[in-house]
Amino acid sequence: MTSFSVVIPVYNCARYCSQCIESVLPQLTGDDEIIVVDDASSDNTVSILQALSSQDSRIRLILHSDNRGTLRSRRDGVLASTGDYVMLVDQDDEIASNSLNQLRQYAAGNEFDIIHFGVHVVPENSAAQKAADGMEGFLCPTPREIHGQDILRLQFASEYGFDWHVHHKLFRGELLRRAYSVSADTYLVLSDDLYMNFIIDSFAESYLAVPHAQWYLYHLGRGDTFGQPLTRESMAKLAQRDATALRLIREFVSTNQQSIPRNDWNSRLADVRDRLGEHVMNEWKDNLPSSLQSNALDDIRHALSDNVICAELYRYVRDFAYDYLQHPQDRALQQHDRIEALRYLGYVQQIAREETPDSGNRHYTQLRDTALGHLHEPGGILAQQHNPSTGFFSRISQLFRNSRFSKPRRQ
Repeated sequence: MTSFSVVIPVYNCARYCSQCIESVLPQLTGDDEIIVVDDASSDNTVSILQALSSQDSRIRLILHSDNRGTLRSRRDGVLASTGDYVMLVDQDDEIASNSLNQLRQYAAGNEFDIIHFGVHVVPENSAAQKAADGMEGFLCPTPREIHGQDILRLQFASEYGFDWHVHHKLFRGELLRRAYSVSADTYLVLSDDLYMNFIIDSFAESYLAVPHAQWYLYHLGRGDTFGQPLTRESMAKLAQRDATALRLIREFVSTNQQSIPRNDWNSRLADVRDRLGEHVMNEWKDNLPSSLQSNALDDIRHALSDNVICAELYRYVRDFAYDYLQHPQDRALQQHDRIEALRYLGYVQQIAREETPDSGNRHYTQLRDTALGHLHEPGGILAQQHNPSTGFFSRISQLFRNSRFSKPRRQ
């Protein structure tokens, strides 16, 4: 019978960890195991884990003497695992009843390297409730099979990609242990999911996304500050975490590109760079108070390159400039769209005063050209400026004239 190892990293989670473990225990069979890695908790998490493990020998504990972060905790658990397949579960989540039995049938019958199943979002506060449906749509994969180099090619693609969480995926044990054995032995939290998925995809040969399988119960807002505005300090930390993940991915490619032959490493790195840029800048736009955004850009520029930041700023300009064109009869809505488009354009200008973004970034040039095209279309925001020959609008117009511009279209 196919054996499963379920790895659960925990840290200061006395309130929820037993619920997580107890959602898994009744589903274990044969040589299955749960490996819980405590990352030097300072509450009574360890005593709870020890009580549980004393009652069931299938629960194995690894106790860190110092806090090492999620990447190392998962790494230690995975490398200690023995299962034919390995699943990673977060400490404050659960798996649905009978989910392991259903996954066992897919694993035994097909021997895929990655089996991707869906998520049911359990909202824990009002902000999470509003986000739940959209998150489920993103986290529940499109049913399909992917093979060979297409797995990494599609994972981080701007279209037809799939999410980069390591939970709600079942991995062939040999593959996951290989991936974690070559991962960096360093502190990394949150962004370690994207980092590890890149490595896993680089080695994987087969991927299956399962339909109608919301078997991972994701407690959104439990134990965190979901829905609360970011501060400038927390925004800077988020950007730096993502930048660290990108650096580690580049180091992995540099070390392994000869042993993993493929001719598209640069494109794959560009995809990851662009997805990280989207993530950071969407957090900046959606969760950071507008009064802090200008100064926070300086912090983000220490983590990400200017063309990555400006690409996303132009994406916001594009969207508001496009919406402006679609509502010619609604003056109030147009005024809002105009203010927002010019505000984000102003941030581009703020950065361009110091350094012109690198036009060698294709993602940046595409978004820039489309945004400037919408601004200058007949009836567009900048087409209506009475005197575009001076000041700010002159510089933007010069950018437009110098861009590799074709007929503007929504991208």
